[in-house]
Amino acid sequence: MAREIKDVRYDYSGRVVLVTGAARGQGRAHALGFAAAGASVVACDIGADIEAIPYPLGTEAELTAVAAEVEELDARCLPIVCDVRSQEAVEAMVGQAIAEFGQVDIVIHNAGVNSAAELEEMAPETWSAVIDTMLGGAANCAKAVIPGMKERGRGKILLTGSVESFIALSKNAHYAAAKHGLLGFTRALAIDLAPHGINVNLVCPGGIDTPMLQIIDTAPDWMDETAALTGAWNLFDREAMLDPEEITHAMLWLASDAADFVTGTSLVVDAGFLLA
Repeated sequence: MAREIKDVRYDYSGRVVLVTGAARGQGRAHALGFAAAGASVVACDIGADIEAIPYPLGTEAELTAVAAEVEELDARCLPIVCDVRSQEAVEAMVGQAIAEFGQVDIVIHNAGVNSAAELEEMAPETWSAVIDTMLGGAANCAKAVIPGMKERGRGKILLTGSVESFIALSKNAHYAAAKHGLLGFTRALAIDLAPHGINVNLVCPGGIDTPMLQIIDTAPDWMDETAALTGAWNLFDREAMLDPEEITHAMLWLASDAADFVTGTSLVVDAGFLLA
């Protein structure tokens, strides 16, 4: 059962947020959270499966449904099918967003994929899919929005890391490499963009109740092995994953004026997982 959403208020009226991986899970929560706070939303997802990834990815129908949910909150939404692994596709998406809304104030790169396999058993295509979606996608999205943000002297780039930005889990070399890479990417980009008034930050979730956890269907022992190696996903409630909305709260704060002097940071939202 979803927890009651905390009564923390933000006002994003007149702002435009671009969310990747928005068809479900954390991306959907971010799109709805910012819409509820008055933002216009550009909702992006791949709309197709990747053969090297062992579970279904967000569909165009799911993306359309999220757009309808955003509009039910009296916010505008532009849903776009886009594979963030392609710089050309991302540039086209940002062009559509600017044509529709005039600018992009906030980008949340949330798109991510995973699988569970030891490196010697991993297909090269699987390695590439994970690295290119999360790390390459972050670079593609940032590169596309930076010119407009520099022109306005303001912008927020928010990336989705993980507890695996700091540690590594079994059978997850590709995922850990991507998430560790995002930590360094965030810090380096924050240095380059601070003189232009642009903040770059990384939000690092622990175990979140999203469809990505369907990987346990293809690797039944992976979650058990992880728990044995690391301890509880949630020190407050050992039986529970966190809801995606808990990560949205972090995104809402980091994108707000209250966090104008927070940059290059990694905000961990893991219910104590890294302490276990």
